[in-house]
Amino acid sequence: MDNCCVVAATWRYASAEEIARYTLPDERRAAETQRLKQRIGAQGLIYLATCNRAAFIFSAEPGATLASCRRELLRLLAGEGAARRVFRSWEGEGAVEHLYLVAAGLDSAQPGEREIRGQLRDALEEATASGTVDPELRRVVESALRAGKRVHRETGVGAGRTSLSEIAADLLTERAADNPGPVALVGVAAMTETCTERLRSRGIPLVLVNRTRSKAEDLAERTGGTAPPNGPAKAVETMSLDQFRSKPPAVTAALFSTGAPGPVVDRRSLLDLAERSRARFGASPFVIDMAIPADVAPGDAEEAGLERIGMDRINELAQQTLRDRRERTAEARVLVDEELDAYREAMATRSVAGAIRAIGAKYQDSLGVNLDRLLQSDLKGLSEAEREALREWTAVMAKRLSHLPVVGLRAVAIEIGQDGVDAFLAAAAPELLEQRRAGKRPEPSTHLAAGE
Repeated sequence: MDNCCVVAATWRYASAEEIARYTLPDERRAAETQRLKQRIGAQGLIYLATCNRAAFIFSAEPGATLASCRRELLRLLAGEGAARRVFRSWEGEGAVEHLYLVAAGLDSAQPGEREIRGQLRDALEEATASGTVDPELRRVVESALRAGKRVHRETGVGAGRTSLSEIAADLLTERAADNPGPVALVGVAAMTETCTERLRSRGIPLVLVNRTRSKAEDLAERTGGTAPPNGPAKAVETMSLDQFRSKPPAVTAALFSTGAPGPVVDRRSLLDLAERSRARFGASPFVIDMAIPADVAPGDAEEAGLERIGMDRINELAQQTLRDRRERTAEARVLVDEELDAYREAMATRSVAGAIRAIGAKYQDSLGVNLDRLLQSDLKGLSEAEREALREWTAVMAKRLSHLPVVGLRAVAIEIGQDGVDAFLAAAAPELLEQRRAGKRPEPSTHLAAGE
């Protein structure tokens, strides 16, 4: 875990313009990552680009350090001083933790979003294709992807809408699904424009209403390019507010957001709206009033038999989503920590695997040498079958005797790290420490039980 570094410009510290400045063009990405890998002395390099981040994930070549690689990378990107104002870096276990949080969507502007996991997977595949990823980085990123998948599967973090217009669009979509028919959007504003885009993309027919009809027509024109996934966008009707009041269309739902100083439809218009809609669709329309002050008086809506919700209810739904998301984010963080602990233990065990094998071989050799002496002296009268049984028993005893130091070494690697492992070996097996520092593989045991 020590040989991993992330250098990134993200939405937390950089503007969209600054992130764009350090985003590598698609057509030059493979060549640029290969060049950067060579120039900074990296053993492996993965480049991740999204709308909210530009990140370089790398490991250092033998003989180089993460710090020297990082300094050279920042210098090549924009000059070390300028890049430092935009980029942040994480090293070692901190870098691995950061990647886990990224893959889980917990470092995103929208906590819990899932697109980032696919983008990280694509970045790994691109690095593989361009030959810039090494086994160490691959293990880190693949483990982060598994952790992110578990977080999304088990917590549902990121589910639910917090934007008021998105909540309204979802409610209108649910109503149109239960009782198919057009939806009226009354008042051209940012809120209704967002709803128009979302509802048109879902193939829901619309009636756009505004005091000045030309503005409704402009909105229809601006959003006309949005089509549902299963076919062309359905027709959008436009009306002036006076037309809507005098002859309300039959709709399954209506959203009001005009910014007027008071109600824009009276009780008579609401009664007509309810009657026409019931006659055509079998139910009164569902009304969302997002205007403050209200566009639809609650008493008039009740008199007309309309189900109406206002901003208080919309805000309540948004706050509930935020509460749920905070709870899920806390759950997600617990899972990330669990996955990090598991990865830390796996990497610690991997780092001392050679020493563990060598300790086992040392016990095998020690007992094996003594057994050979006995078989040549005091036990030389044993049959071959008895000798083989004794060798097998010796091998089992060697494993049992080596179990305690092996468990201790693994625990030291997990809890203390490299310095602790070196201290352990210096006291218990100095020759293994010398081999480890020299990068030599320990010699296998020459006294193995039959079949091993």
